[in-house]
Amino acid sequence: MSLFAESIALKPAGENLWAGEADPAYAHQGGRFGGWTAAVLLRAAMMEPGERGDPLSLTVLYTDAIGDGPIEVSTRLLRQGSRLQFWRSEISQRGKLCAHAQVTFGHRRKTTAFTDAVMPSPPPPESDQLVESTPPVPFGQQFSSRWATPSPLLGSVDGPASSLFWLRDKFGRGLDHVLLTAMADFAPPRVMYKMKRFVNSSTVSMTVHFHATDDELVQVNDGYVLSEVHCRRCEGGYFDHELKLWSRSGALLATSEQVAAFRD
Repeated sequence: MSLFAESIALKPAGENLWAGEADPAYAHQGGRFGGWTAAVLLRAAMMEPGERGDPLSLTVLYTDAIGDGPIEVSTRLLRQGSRLQFWRSEISQRGKLCAHAQVTFGHRRKTTAFTDAVMPSPPPPESDQLVESTPPVPFGQQFSSRWATPSPLLGSVDGPASSLFWLRDKFGRGLDHVLLTAMADFAPPRVMYKMKRFVNSSTVSMTVHFHATDDELVQVNDGYVLSEVHCRRCEGGYFDHELKLWSRSGALLATSEQVAAFRD
């Protein structure tokens, strides 16, 4: 089953226009989980007819909350070359723009290949050394996360605002680019590590770079991936973080960074 087959049920509503519904299963305080929103924007561009290659990069700007009810997604091809396509996707609800994204697709070819990033070495996800911890909001119940570092959701954490945990879809959906997009936004607010309590936050901007090959996605299937997240700075009501998603076999599947807003 493809990720979000039920959650992202987009239907054609005109040329470069798609109609859908905001899934309450991916709600959080005051709106929709940013990972779900980003996944919808990517999915709409992927549903457009025509050859486009694999998703390479996605940059999302979140401009307003998505409430319950119908949504509309518009797409537009910005430019097409022999190897690359550039798309724009926008989500609107009741006449307001809620989020928009630039999506880049590309045809991969055999070239020099290397990975300088080094995968951490936590215990495997089945280990009893790990602790299960998920956010106390509807979208948190859609994922299973097994923590190698202390989860700020379970109490006070000392040290840097970094996390390392295994993550997978709780309902056994196989890994694809859309699920990678959602996972790229699945991380507790970094400010919680210092304030030592639950803090609401909202993603302002997020960029995801996709590195996984089709074979690597098939190999992961419905298993766990390792999420590695590090905060660089928190100040003035905003924080950023960088994120890496790894397969169990050591393949770097995706990288991401974002800026989020919070209130004390």
